[in-house]
Amino acid sequence: MSAADRRAAVEQLGHGMAQHRSGQLGLAQSHYQRAVKLDPGNADAWHLLGIVALQGGQPPLAVKHLRQCVRLRPAFAEAHNHLGVALRRLGRHGESAAAFAAALQARGGYAEAAYNLGLALESSGDTAGAERAWRDCLDWQPGNADAATNLGNLLRHQARLAEAEPLLERACRLAPERAQTHANRALLLGDLGRHVEAAAAAAEATRLEPDDPRWWCIRGIAERQAQDGEAAVTSLRRASEADPADETARFELAIALQETGDVDASRALFARVRPPPDTAERLRWMRALLLPAIPRDEAEIDAARARFAEGLAELRTRLRLDTPARLREAYQAVAGFVPFHLHYQPRDNTALQCDYGDLVATVMTAVAPQLAAPCEWAPGAHGGRIRVGVVGSQFMRHTVSRYFNDLIGGLDPARFEVSVWHGGIRDAETEALAARVHAFAYAPGDPLEVAAAIRAARLDVLVHTEIGLDPRSQVIAALRLAPLQCALYGHPVGTGLPTIDAFLSGEAIEPADGDAHYRERLIRLPGLGARPRGPAAPGDATGFAAAAGDAPLLLCLQYPVKLVPAFDAVLAGIVERTGARIGFFAREPALMRRFRARVDAAFAARGLDAGRHLVALPVQSYADYLAGVAATPLVLDTFGFSGGGTSLDALGLGTPVLAFDGAMARGRQTAGMLRQLGLDALIAADEDAYVETAVALCQDRERRRELAERIGERSRRLFDDEAPQQGFAAFLERAPAGLG
Repeated sequence: MSAADRRAAVEQLGHGMAQHRSGQLGLAQSHYQRAVKLDPGNADAWHLLGIVALQGGQPPLAVKHLRQCVRLRPAFAEAHNHLGVALRRLGRHGESAAAFAAALQARGGYAEAAYNLGLALESSGDTAGAERAWRDCLDWQPGNADAATNLGNLLRHQARLAEAEPLLERACRLAPERAQTHANRALLLGDLGRHVEAAAAAAEATRLEPDDPRWWCIRGIAERQAQDGEAAVTSLRRASEADPADETARFELAIALQETGDVDASRALFARVRPPPDTAERLRWMRALLLPAIPRDEAEIDAARARFAEGLAELRTRLRLDTPARLREAYQAVAGFVPFHLHYQPRDNTALQCDYGDLVATVMTAVAPQLAAPCEWAPGAHGGRIRVGVVGSQFMRHTVSRYFNDLIGGLDPARFEVSVWHGGIRDAETEALAARVHAFAYAPGDPLEVAAAIRAARLDVLVHTEIGLDPRSQVIAALRLAPLQCALYGHPVGTGLPTIDAFLSGEAIEPADGDAHYRERLIRLPGLGARPRGPAAPGDATGFAAAAGDAPLLLCLQYPVKLVPAFDAVLAGIVERTGARIGFFAREPALMRRFRARVDAAFAARGLDAGRHLVALPVQSYADYLAGVAATPLVLDTFGFSGGGTSLDALGLGTPVLAFDGAMARGRQTAGMLRQLGLDALIAADEDAYVETAVALCQDRERRRELAERIGERSRRLFDDEAPQQGFAAFLERAPAGLG
């Protein structure tokens, strides 16, 4: 080849590059082609010809040109990298990975090639290799938002959530203008159970790209899980209207409608939804077991229960567990649903709960037979301290931790080796418990992985704290992970599961016939069967005084689903005879509106204006809420499912609480507290007695003062009683020998 040809080739390259920079790909390609004809050994010309083919949507041609380039110059790192990109676009991921590896061999610290290698390896199924490549990329180029995002997502999908979190946070800092980065972080925060933060991250994604329905769907799911039902319905409606083909958004909207009390709209939408991937069985469960959050009347409760029973029978009949796909879908159903609203219906739910427990156990036995089989070790056979495992999702600031963290943390380490698995949010309460036990595992990931870890610990006794609140706890409880498995009453309802051997309740809250309410063996621990903590110091009660006006302001502190139809007439009777106002916290506005629609009718039937007597109180800080509780003349506990933490607050502050003597433990928690304080006069046997007592207390300031003094003198009995701790320890020491 003559020197003139080489000079001409270089000239053509210059012309081509000028056209390339101006976006004229066709003209650039022509110049590059002339260059390689003039100088076939010019690697730069073949490289540029490959790039222009790649940019022009011709990856096969790009591969041809780039292979020629690297034959001519094997150490040409950029050419190997571009060859890998072309091969990846053709779906030839193995060859693509080899090209990126060659680029890295040609140039150490080549961050772009490391990033691309991670993409190729992930597409090939080599997640470990992808992780190494992206970690290399971030070592060489810490500001690479794409590498941080992809590595964070990879770790999230492997349930390595603690490792994923700082990476996705870094991606948001590096690329705050990208909606996708905030959406990725929202998904991770949801996996961690930090749903309020997840909703905020997703809201940022919708702010940046308000027309993308994907972000609205992620936001709506996070809002629903954060118990902001109204916001969830709004977000999910927007997602489903913007993309009618998004069945996930429609499915989640149906759930949100049910949770906000619109059971009719929910049922109608469930009937139309086509199941998103892996949700067909869960959708069937949701359709079959749908229950109203705020029933209109007693008749609706009975009709819903009949449908629930029919739905259970239908699910049992149609359940198929004979293929991996069906097993996966059934597992998704169990891990994504719990009959929460059944537990708040003022009926004996034992039979229905047992039927549901059998269904869950059937699924989990098929899904994880190795974890459902009897334990191959005998309790206590290892010698030494009794191995106690505790599993739950509420070892943070929550009523469950308030009741049981000290009970668990107070076990004598010389006698018990306590290991805790926690699937919820971490906070100061969590860390305080972790410091008091032998081992503490933060386990918000796949329940089956948590279950395998628990079984591997070869425990003597496994204690569940709140079965029925979180579907993940239900999954773990339906397996056989220890020779003896028992439940505390963090959710004061029998589990219905054949895998739970004992239910640990309190003597003070169980009726004489309480054994009949459980499938499990009922163990009555002394007193409340717990070591609850008292309330904090109260704050400012100004807002409550303004809401009361010139009438006494009584407080009903319960979550709206506890306000059952039978309670409406009780409230109306109290108001009719006292003129009092009754304050409720508007924690779930949609549910409160449905409650108000129902209770307003009960008031109107007596000629009362509910708008004058029922007050929606805004959610306040815990300290200010306590100040209002301390200032009210009387707290009205609910019928059917009584207060727990709220009653501890009131009684700890010396405020009288009027309670029902329920038929089952879930309706007797407050009554049990009052009995512990010797205040049986505040326990009503029925609705009429409740109204009479409320009226008498409203009209007798001196009697209220005397009660408040007595409560103040005795309230420490609720919080300082050592007998439940001793009873719990004694039970655990007997446990290795069995329950007989």
